[in-house]
Formats: sequence, C-alpha cells, structure tokens
Amino acid sequence: MRRLSALTWILFLAAVARAEDPTAEALRAFAYEPVKFETKFEKRLERDKWTQYKVEFPSPTVTDTESNNTVHGHLVVPKGKWTAAVIVLPIWKGGGPNLELMVARRLAEDGVAGFVMALPYQFERSPEGKRSGALTVSSDLERTRQSVIQAIRDVRRSAQWLVEDRGADPKRLGIMGISLGGHIAALAWAVEPKFHAAVTVLAGGNIHELFWNESDETKEIKEELQAKGVTLEQLATLMKPYDAVTYATKERKQGLLLIGSKDDPVVPIRNVRALRDAFGGPRLIVFPGNHYSVIVAMGDILGDVSAHFRKELLDSE
Repeated sequence: MRRLSALTWILFLAAVARAEDPTAEALRAFAYEPVKFETKFEKRLERDKWTQYKVEFPSPTVTDTESNNTVHGHLVVPKGKWTAAVIVLPIWKGGGPNLELMVARRLAEDGVAGFVMALPYQFERSPEGKRSGALTVSSDLERTRQSVIQAIRDVRRSAQWLVEDRGADPKRLGIMGISLGGHIAALAWAVEPKFHAAVTVLAGGNIHELFWNESDETKEIKEELQAKGVTLEQLATLMKPYDAVTYATKERKQGLLLIGSKDDPVVPIRNVRALRDAFGGPRLIVFPGNHYSVIVAMGDILGDVSAHFRKELLDSE
C-alpha cells in the first residue's frame, strides 16, 4: 500500500507540473453554469424575529461519496419582507453548525437572511464513520483540491437558489465564513463578483503555510505530507490555485472586512495580514486571544459582522 500511495503521489505531482497554467485551470473548475434543480425545504424553528428552515439540494459536483453529493443548509430569514442574504460557511471539524447558526440568527434579527451551508464532507455530508470535516482538508491533496472546487461551486449554486427561489436581491448578496469557512469565503469573494459584501473570521492568505505551522489542527497533516516527501515549496505551488491571495485585487477591497486574533497559532496574524494586503488593505479587526479563546469575544464579533453587512447590503435601500 505504501508503494501504491507513493506512486499515486508522484503521478499527482507530475500532472500538476504539466499544467500550463494551474490558476486558469482552477478558475475553469470553479465555474458553474446555473441549471434548474429540486430542493427540499422544511420549517424547523420560529421565533419573534426570525424563522429557520432546513434546506437540501444536489451539489453540482458528483463525488464517489454519496452523502457528499447533497448540499445541506439552514436558512434563517427575518420576519416580514427581506432583500439581503449572506451565505455563512462553517469551521473545519465542528460537530454541527451551532456557531454558524448564531451568526445567521443575529443577521436575521438585524434584517439580513443568513444561509448556513455545509462544506463538502461536513455534517450530514460526511460518510458514515468519519468525523465531520475529516475528508474536507487532509494530506490527500487531490481530495482537498476537489473539496475546495466543490465548495466554490456549491456556494455559487446557493447564491443562485437564494435569488431565484427565495427572492433575494442579486445586488444584496454577501458571504462570510469562520476559520476554514473563512478561507473558502475569501476565495469565493475573490472569484465571484456577484457578492457585494464579505467577512472572513480567523482566515488568512498563503494557506500552504498553515499546514506547516505546527498547530494542533494541522501537525498530523504536515507529518503525513513530509512522509510522502512533500516540501513546503512544493505545497506552495500546489495550493496557489486554491488560495484567495492568488486572485485578490484591490478592486475587491470595498465591501470586505477581516477579523483575526492576535495570538492565533492556527491562522497566525501574519497570514491574516497577508490576505488583507492582497485585497489592497480592507478593514481588519484584531481581537486578543487565540483561535479558540477568541470565542469569549463572540458577542463583539457578531456585532461587527452584522454591522458590516447592514452597512454594505442594507444602507442603500
């Protein structure tokens, strides 16, 4: 099995090396052609200011894992008329979308619909016996690459659904994410001009460095990559087409807010600043604490996130 894995890895590296322009190839892979599709839509919760629905629809990407081929989400909408909607992308290995639902509900309380979309291999999309998110990002770089591509295409289908099925104003769409979700949100913001506002929380640029920084989240992945003979320089080349800084432009500065933590070992503040600089210097808020202790500031973070989307998506009404 080890020899087979090594051969597979060599072939993968060779294929990447042969690609004339990996970033152009990635952009083609991210592309999504809107089509009609069936949706399951069921009311789950109702409160004074919002109503929450469970949503399912087919992913535009078909994988070998059947459970991963359905996008699962939760839509939280304000009571009464609404026009703006934000797609909210989750943390990496959370047991459920509890944190993200806090964000969506706060947005709904302030007049903006929030759609929490499970990333590939998360929650119900994870195969039986596997932890949520374990297959989304791993030392299997080919599957990781495909997960990022699928996530961007799922985001684009979600935006289509919010506009065509739920009646969101296409000029009032936003995207945000936390940790892994923040990295996907940053990439979506860079490549999808249909989004008019974005927030990234605990996410950065130069993502290859995050595999190598000795944090508890990624040290096992680093060890497995090193066992395959992968160097940091090779990883940088392989990850470049899936890094938001590759496509970031100063024209996308407007409408973007970044939130980081001062002593984060998972996404160091230098990587958050690298993402900020790639987009031409949008606003960056830095909270004290690390990747986990910053949760104590969640009340302030929710306030900052909601205020940003209200300003960018609602103030022109």
